[in-house]
Amino acid sequence: MQVAHQLADLAARLRCDLVSARAERALGRALAATGDGQGARAHLEAALATFNRLEMAFEAGRVRVLPAEAVGDADRESAVAEARSACATFERLGAAREADRAAALLRSLGVKAARGGSIGVDVLTRREREVLVLVGEGLSNRQIAERLFLSRKRVEPMSTTCCRSWA
Repeated sequence: MQVAHQLADLAARLRCDLVSARAERALGRALAATGDGQGARAHLEAALATFNRLEMAFEAGRVRVLPAEAVGDADRESAVAEARSACATFERLGAAREADRAAALLRSLGVKAARGGSIGVDVLTRREREVLVLVGEGLSNRQIAERLFLSRKRVEPMSTTCCRSWA
């Protein structure tokens, strides 16, 4: 919890929406772990709103799973809606592991959750999918280029294509 608060303080000092969203997610996860579902939900909703505003669908989907896990049977209808939304987002993005996690959560809530598979994932090359994951993590084109040992000019068109195709 202390680290989440430190991250929130850093976000406030930097006035950085991305760091703020990640801090809110961390606070929400920490509160959920202590059993404070209502407190967790407030922070997770703030994180979700910011990730949506930043058009970071992958991160938004990851946040959607958290309140569903936190409330579970206590607010089953809401948990099912959040998990379904997350699963649909991950399938659209081709994020199979995360879609599987959301589908498993749905099954644990007693809902049939047959996955349709990674719809349209073959539209992107392997390298474009790698770039998409890093864009989802909030990395800049320069940071992506460094991590993948590519030039920034090579990354730029891929990140733009990925964001347009999967937004």
